[in-house]
Amino acid sequence: MLKLSINAFNTTETGKYNETDTNSTGSGLSTSDLVLGSVSLLISLIGLIGNGIVLWFLGFKIRRNKFTVYILNLAVADFLFLLCYCILLVCIFIVLHVFAISMSAIIIVQAFFIFAYNTDLYLLTAISVERCLSVLYPLWYQCQRPKHQSSIVCGLLWAFSCLVSLIESFLCKEEDHKIGSYSSCEQGVFISLCVLNFLVFTPLMVFSSITLLIRIWRTSQLQHPPKLYIVIVATVVVFLAFALPLRLASLLRYRHVQHPESFEYISVLCSSISCTSNPFIYFLVGSLSKQKAKDLLQGALGRVFKDETEQETETTNSQITKSED
Repeated sequence: MLKLSINAFNTTETGKYNETDTNSTGSGLSTSDLVLGSVSLLISLIGLIGNGIVLWFLGFKIRRNKFTVYILNLAVADFLFLLCYCILLVCIFIVLHVFAISMSAIIIVQAFFIFAYNTDLYLLTAISVERCLSVLYPLWYQCQRPKHQSSIVCGLLWAFSCLVSLIESFLCKEEDHKIGSYSSCEQGVFISLCVLNFLVFTPLMVFSSITLLIRIWRTSQLQHPPKLYIVIVATVVVFLAFALPLRLASLLRYRHVQHPESFEYISVLCSSISCTSNPFIYFLVGSLSKQKAKDLLQGALGRVFKDETEQETETTNSQITKSED
């Protein structure tokens, strides 16, 4: 999927670059690529801190419920994505000039990078679909939903993402073919993954998010919409806007469409923005109501991920109070 690290590794190792190009550095990377890489590294470090805070609060400070299980797994995937991206950037821009790194190590890190990206997509789809089902079929959702469904679904999605990522990263590596071309094996794998991501998971995510958006619009006419729905829609919109270009870059490369190489760096930068923005979405949506400064962060996260039964009780009590008034 992403060959930026491998391309940069090969360029740095061989030292092939145009010496007459004043915009190039001695590593074979242009100045714009170095700037984008530095900005990406900074954003990724911020995202690591933000997702680390979310992991800490959801793991140890906030009572776990069926929704926080999804968000906890999503934060783990985001953290893994950003960590792998930071490692790749450090290897490309710093370490390769000092130490000799095995190509296999770069490929393994890249495989984890792809693994985290795929898991992000699958978890967001699962979150959106489950919220959509809770809106369309509330009685079934409340009465028939298995108790440990969230944990089971997350486990299955992690396993499925691992299988898909292994196929994408290692299945066709044994075949010899020209650089820049694609073997029949790689073509088959790429087409299958495009069908899986663009024709199965992404449409499900979009349809479920639109359903939640309609629900938010309707409930906003009578009362404040649940913060949970706002968080899901905002997270999905950010993912679609910033993370999907990474797959688009792969599609352009596969179709041999001419495009600037910086587009690929920008697409990865956008994906890092998507993973970094999630903790800020949780905090901003949860802090809409007044809260003491000392409990601001934990209180904001607690309000966003409050159990549905508590939300229903509070909504009912507020409606009774309004009717009495």
